[in-house]
Amino acid sequence: MTGWWMFGCFAGFALSAVCIVAAGLWWPVDIPEGRSVADIRWRLAWEERQSRMEYAMWPAGFPHDAPERPMGLVEAHRTMQRHRGCRVDECARKAAAWEVLVAAGRIKPDSGRSK
Repeated sequence: MTGWWMFGCFAGFALSAVCIVAAGLWWPVDIPEGRSVADIRWRLAWEERQSRMEYAMWPAGFPHDAPERPMGLVEAHRTMQRHRGCRVDECARKAAAWEVLVAAGRIKPDSGRSK
């Protein structure tokens, strides 16, 4: 065996290896559009930011407005606890809770005091 023959075998082997690696790197990957891990992470972070922004700007119901539906006893109790710093004559939600609890006999209003 001569040196040129060995060099040719080595060069052919190296060229084949480079071609196989290059084909593996450039082979198209079947990832649907927008489905890579980075795309999904970006979309989830964007949705979380959007949901926080919407809740911060537009609350589900303003806390001192009258409720849209009649309250139950448990909800009336919780409303009275949450609005303990409000006056009944100034807070429509507390007034609605007050009426429910008075009607149920859970609160007996003092006739000498104002609401």
